[in-house]
Amino acid sequence: MITSMTGFGRGSAEGQGGTIGVEVRSVNSRFLDIQVRSPQLLQAYEQAVRERVQKAVARGKVSVHISWEEGAQGASMPQLDEAVATRYVEEAQRIAAMEGVCGEVELSAIMRLPGVFKSGSIQDDAQECEALLHEALAAALDEFSAMREREGTSLAVDLRQRLDGIESLLLQIDACVPEAREQIVQRLRERIAELVKPGEFDEARLAMEVALIAERGDITEEIVRFRSHNAQFVEALEQGGEVGRRFNFLLQEMNREANTITSKAANTPIVHAALEIKEEVERLREQVQNLA
Repeated sequence: MITSMTGFGRGSAEGQGGTIGVEVRSVNSRFLDIQVRSPQLLQAYEQAVRERVQKAVARGKVSVHISWEEGAQGASMPQLDEAVATRYVEEAQRIAAMEGVCGEVELSAIMRLPGVFKSGSIQDDAQECEALLHEALAAALDEFSAMREREGTSLAVDLRQRLDGIESLLLQIDACVPEAREQIVQRLRERIAELVKPGEFDEARLAMEVALIAERGDITEEIVRFRSHNAQFVEALEQGGEVGRRFNFLLQEMNREANTITSKAANTPIVHAALEIKEEVERLREQVQNLA
C-alpha cells in the first residue's frame, strides 16, 4: 500500500487534572521536517513526541500541536506556594518600613498576587502526564496514518488509470512504426532521385544506405524501454511502501523516452501520441509529489 504525504489526525486523553489534546497534520516536503508546539508544562516531552513521529513518518512537513485543558477538579483545588507567598510578604514588609510609606500589608492583597496559589493539575504528576500524552499522540497518529493510507489508495487508482492510458498510446505508436519506417525510406528515395540521375549509383548500395538511415529513425527501442518503465511503475504500486523517490526516477526516464520518440518520429500520428504521453507523464509527476 502506498501512502500520501498529506494527512490529519486528532487524539485526546483525559486524566484527573485535565485533558491533553494532540493534532498531527502534514503537507508535502522533500525531506522529513517535524515541528512540535506545546504549552510550557508539556515542553519537556517534545523530544519524545518528535522521536515517536519519526517512527511513523518518512517524508513530509509534519506539525504536531499539543494542548492542555485543565479539568474542573484541577481548577477547584488551589495549593499555596509558600515560597512565593513568603517572598511577597517579606518584600511588602520592606516597602512598609521605608520612610514615608503608610499602610499595612493586607492578607487579601497577598492572596491576589500571581503565583501565590497554584492549581493542583496534571503538571504535579509527571507519570500521569506522560501516559496521557502518549495515549493522545497514539490516537492522533492512528487517525493521521489512516487518512494518509486512504489518500494513497485513491492516488494509486488514479496512477494506474494513467499508466493504462499511456500503454494504450504506446500500442498506437507501435502500430504506426512500420508505416513510419516505410515513409522514411520513400522520402529518402525521392530525395536521392531528385539529386542523382538514373544509372549513376549502385542500387544495392543505395538500398543498404537507405536502410541504415531508416534504422536510425526507428523508435522500437524507445517503446520497449518505455514499457519496461511502465511495468516497474506498476510493480512498485503493487508492492507499496515508500515509493515517491523511485517513481520520480521512473518518470524522468519516461519523459526522456517520450522526447526521443517525438524527435525521431517523422509520422504525425506518432508525434501526436508521444505528445499525449508527455502530458500524462507530467500529470503523473504532479500526483507522485503527494506520495511518501
